[in-house]
Amino acid sequence: MASEIVFFNPGDSLGNFHDYNEAVRSGQLYKHKDQTPHELVIATDPKNNEEYVVFYAKDAVDPADKDKHGTQYHVSKHL
Repeated sequence: MASEIVFFNPGDSLGNFHDYNEAVRSGQLYKHKDQTPHELVIATDPKNNEEYVVFYAKDAVDPADKDKHGTQYHVSKHL
């Protein structure tokens, strides 16, 4: 199975976690608290596979857009 690669601005993250389950739980709580219809993603930085980051999927950066700079992440889970 190929992993999904997405670009995000690291400053747009909702949180960074060292534990995958904690990242998922926090993402679910954040989504429930805000009652947001927007999808969240749990991602890892390929340079540091031991850290999980939560982003809104809508905040993904188009790598072809020269005005916006993003960091490559591997998506682990969609919420």
